[in-house]
Amino acid sequence: MTTDSIGAMIKKQIKPAVLIFFLLTLVVGVLYPLVVTGIAQVAFPVQANGDLLVHNGNVVGSSQIGQPFSSPQYFWGRPSATSPVPDNAGSSTGSNLGPNNPVLEQQVQARVEALHAIDPNNTNEIPVDLVTTSGSGLDPDISVAAAYYQVPRVARERNLSQADVTALVNAQIEPRQFGIFGQSRVNVLSLNLALDDLSTHAISAKQLSGSTSIPANRGPDLLFGMEIQDWIEVLLFIFIVALITVPLGSWMAKIFTGKPNFLSPVIDFFEQKVLTICGVSVGEEMDWKEFAVAVMVFAIPCIGVVFVIQLVQQFLPLNPAGLGAVPWDLSLNTAISFATNTNWQAYVPEVTVSYFTQMVGLVVQNFISAAVGVAVLIALIYAFMRRSATTIGNFWVLLVRAVILLIPLALVISLVLVSQGTPQTFSGPVTVPLLNPMNDSSGNLVTTQTIPLGPVASQIAIKMLGTNGGGYYNANSAHPFENPTPFSNFIEMLAMIIIPAALCITFGTMIGSRRKGVALLIAMSLIFLPLTGLAIWSEQSGNPILTPLGVDQAPSHLQSGGNMEGKEVRFGIVPSALFAVITTSTSCGAVNSMHDSFMPIAGGIVLFDIHLGEVVFGGVGSGLYGMLIFVIIAMFIAGLMVGRTPELYGKKIEQREMKMATIIILIPIIMILGFTSLAVLTSAGQAGVFNPGPHGFTEILYAYTSASQNNGSAFAGLNADSLFYNITTAIAMFIGRYLVIILTLALAGSLVTKKIVPPSEGTLSDHRPLFILWLVFVIIIIGALSFLPALSLGPIAEYMGMVAGGLIHV
Repeated sequence: MTTDSIGAMIKKQIKPAVLIFFLLTLVVGVLYPLVVTGIAQVAFPVQANGDLLVHNGNVVGSSQIGQPFSSPQYFWGRPSATSPVPDNAGSSTGSNLGPNNPVLEQQVQARVEALHAIDPNNTNEIPVDLVTTSGSGLDPDISVAAAYYQVPRVARERNLSQADVTALVNAQIEPRQFGIFGQSRVNVLSLNLALDDLSTHAISAKQLSGSTSIPANRGPDLLFGMEIQDWIEVLLFIFIVALITVPLGSWMAKIFTGKPNFLSPVIDFFEQKVLTICGVSVGEEMDWKEFAVAVMVFAIPCIGVVFVIQLVQQFLPLNPAGLGAVPWDLSLNTAISFATNTNWQAYVPEVTVSYFTQMVGLVVQNFISAAVGVAVLIALIYAFMRRSATTIGNFWVLLVRAVILLIPLALVISLVLVSQGTPQTFSGPVTVPLLNPMNDSSGNLVTTQTIPLGPVASQIAIKMLGTNGGGYYNANSAHPFENPTPFSNFIEMLAMIIIPAALCITFGTMIGSRRKGVALLIAMSLIFLPLTGLAIWSEQSGNPILTPLGVDQAPSHLQSGGNMEGKEVRFGIVPSALFAVITTSTSCGAVNSMHDSFMPIAGGIVLFDIHLGEVVFGGVGSGLYGMLIFVIIAMFIAGLMVGRTPELYGKKIEQREMKMATIIILIPIIMILGFTSLAVLTSAGQAGVFNPGPHGFTEILYAYTSASQNNGSAFAGLNADSLFYNITTAIAMFIGRYLVIILTLALAGSLVTKKIVPPSEGTLSDHRPLFILWLVFVIIIIGALSFLPALSLGPIAEYMGMVAGGLIHV
C-alpha cells in the first residue's frame, strides 16, 4: 500500500468523521441529557435535585450525603478520609490505605481509644464500620450494630432513657431493600435530627415505633460463609443476566444485520438521516485497511475536542462552580482516556471539570468509544461468517447502529437511577448547614456543607452500560449520588455485564450457530464465578490486624462485618466484592469500593482479572474480540497437538493469523511490565506511591495494567496526577486500544478472504465441553505465566507477609 493510497483513504474519511462526530455530540451530548433531565424533573423532582432533607421548614442536608458528627450528644457516623474536614462533599475519597499499612492500624487504634474514652463503661467490641473509613468519605449510614453500640453514651449525654433512644434507633432502621439487596442500616443525619426532636420534646417516646430493647447480636444464618439474602442476591443476578442475554443478543444481531426489529422505524430513520448528511452509503463496504483508517481518523476529533474543551471550559456555559482550565497534561490524559474507553481519571471531577465538560465532552465519548468497540467486533464477526470476501462492513454504519443501540438502554437505566436518588439537574451546588459544626484541619470553624449536583444520572447510565467506568464524582460508584441504594448497585452491576454477555449470543447468531456463542459464554462464566467466590471469601474474612484492637468483624444480622475499610454500609461485603470482580472482568473500571483497601487475595483477583485481557466478559465489543483472539490461539495449539491444520468456525488458522493473534496478546503484556519497571526504577514513578512495601508496588502494577488493558479502575492511593504518570498512562491507553484494534482488523481482513471449509471427522469441535475447558486453561495459563513474577512481588508477597507474621492462619 503506497503513501498516496493511504492519503486518499484518509482524505475520504475526514468528512464523515467530522460530521458524524458533531451529529452524535448533538444527539448524545446535548439532546440525551436534556431529555433525561426533563423526564427526571417531572417524574422524580425530589431525587433529581439531590434528595434534600427538609426539617422544620429548612433544608438541613441530603439524605444521601453524610455529615460529620463529633459531639458526644450525637450518634457518630463513619470516619471520613476527605479533607480539610470529614464528609467534605466537594471532594469525595476513601482512605486508600492498604490492609497492611501501619497507618491504618494506627488510625483504627486511635478511633477505638476515642470511643472508649468518651464511653469508658462500654466494654463491647466495636462494630467494624464505626472505626473504618468508607469508600466515598460520605457514607450517610452506619450499621445497626454501630447505632446500638452508641445508645448508652447518647442516652447518658442527652439525659434520656436507653429504652427511648433504642426505640428511636429501631424506628430509623432501613431494612435490606426489597428484603434482598444490601444491608440493614441507619441514616445518621436522619437519626440525629430525630434525636434532637426527642430531646426537645418535638416528638415523644410514645410516638416511636419498634421495640425498646436491643436484640442480641446473634450470628446470621450462614451458608458457606454468606448470609442467605446475599446468596439470593448473587443467584438473582446470575439468573437475570442469563434471562436477558439471549433476547438482547438476538436483538443486537438483527440491528447489525439490518433485519427488522421492534425499533426498526426509529433506527432506520435515524441511521438514514445521519449517514445521508455525512455522505455515507449503507451499501458501500470497506476492506480492513479502509476500516482501520476510518477508526484512526475518527479518533482525532474524539481526542482533540475533549482536550480543547477542558482547556477552555472557564469560557464555556454550564459551569456554575466557576472552574478554571485543566492543565494540558491532565487534559491530554483525560481526552485519550475517554476516547479509548478506559476512563482513567487522575483528577477529582467535583473540583476539576464543569457540567459542560462532563456532558458534551465525556458523556459523548462514553457512547462513542463503546460504539467503536462494537463496530470492530462486528467487523471480525463478518470475517468469520463471509465466504472468500474482501470487505468487513462499513465502520460508519456499524458505529451509528451501535450508538442507536445504546441510547434507549441508557435512557431507561438513567431514569431508574434517578428514581433511587441519583441527581439529574443543571442547578449549581447546594449549601446546607451542618447539624454539628466542627473545625477544619487549620482550626477554622466549618458550619456548612456544599453539595455538588449536576446531570449525573445520564452520565452514570452510559458509563456502566458502555463499560466506560468514568465517575461523575471522585469516589465513582461508591459515591452516594452515583450509586445511592443497594438496588441501584444491583442495576449498575447488570448494566456492566449484559451487553458483553449478550454479544456472545449475537456472535453465535450471526455466524449461524448460537451454540458456539453459548460455548464462549460458558467459558467466561467458568473463570468468572470461582474468582468471584474467592474475592467474597477474602473480604468477608476481615482484616486480622484489627481483631486485637477490639474490633468486631464478624457478620451478623446487625452488621455486614468483614473488611469494611473503603466500603459503603448500604452495600456491605458481598455486593462490594461482586461489583469489583464484575468491573475488572468487563473492562468497566467503575468501583463501588476502594480496591486499594482490599485484602491481598481480593486485590490480587481484581488485578488478575485485568491481566487475563478482560475477556471475561470484557468491554463492550472489545471483550469478545479479545476472547476470539484467545480462541484462535487455543485452537491453533490444539491443532498442533493432533497434527493437523486447525480450523475455527470453518476458517483455517494458518501462520499469518497466528502471528497476528500472538502479537495482539503480547502488546499489553509488554506495555504493562515495561511501564511498571520504568516507574519502579525512577523517582518520578516512585513519588506517586502511597502505601509502603508490596502494596505500593501493586499500586504501580495496577495503574499500568488498567491503562494498557483500557479498564480505568485503580489502586487509587497512587498519585497519578503528575507529568510522568499522565504521559506514560496516556501512551499505554492509546497503544493498548488502537494498535490492538488495527491488528484485530488486519486479522479480520485475513480471515474474510478464506473459504469456509465444511467440518470433517478430524475437525476439533469448537463448542464441546472439552474445548471449553481447554480454552479456559489457555486463558488462565497465559495470564498466569505472563504476570506471575509481577504478582509475586505485589499481592502474593503481601499475603505471604501476613501469613509469616501470624496474622493469617492457613
